[in-house]
Amino acid sequence: MLRLFAVCVLAAAVRAQMQPQCTCSVFNPCIATAEGALQQCADRCQSHATELGASIPAVRACIVAHEAQIRQAVACVRGSLGPMCAAGPGHSVPRRFPETMQLAAFRELNGMLTRSGLLGEAQSLMQHGRRALGCMMRCGAQNSCVRRLQCGLELPSDNVIIQNVKSCAARAGFNTAVARQVCGCFVNAGVRVLAPMCSRIVIS
Repeated sequence: MLRLFAVCVLAAAVRAQMQPQCTCSVFNPCIATAEGALQQCADRCQSHATELGASIPAVRACIVAHEAQIRQAVACVRGSLGPMCAAGPGHSVPRRFPETMQLAAFRELNGMLTRSGLLGEAQSLMQHGRRALGCMMRCGAQNSCVRRLQCGLELPSDNVIIQNVKSCAARAGFNTAVARQVCGCFVNAGVRVLAPMCSRIVIS
């Protein structure tokens, strides 16, 4: 999961309208360091979860219980993105904005919550989610390798990436039953605000 998030951070790091495409010799070592840095970012941004009453070790245990499925989904998404980097210099790619990726992700999430009849109840959680994601993006962008990286990646559109994530998650087995199970685990981890919602979640 951190690898996928690291790709998003790296994709959003460049600030030119068009920029050179990252060569794989530069990109691959950088993403390896970014993954390690993002684990520290997760620790730094954990206050957004504790504000909801969550026990961080218990929440991590909920996630670790599905680690095999998460790895399968991440590998699927990584494969759907294509090579991203270039074998050699001389290629250019458009600038990518982190805000548009966030908008696409939350638009899809809003749709699922609406179909489940949970959009109104979940607004406070969505606000916490946006703040947590913003914290992670800002922290990840401070990674020394990311700051030095003056190049971009060849990626599908934001909406295509989000749909690929959704499809890969489904293939890995993240269906309605699993989503409700994870939700219940989070409730037991202290996120009591989820309790009335878990049985009504529908993955569609």
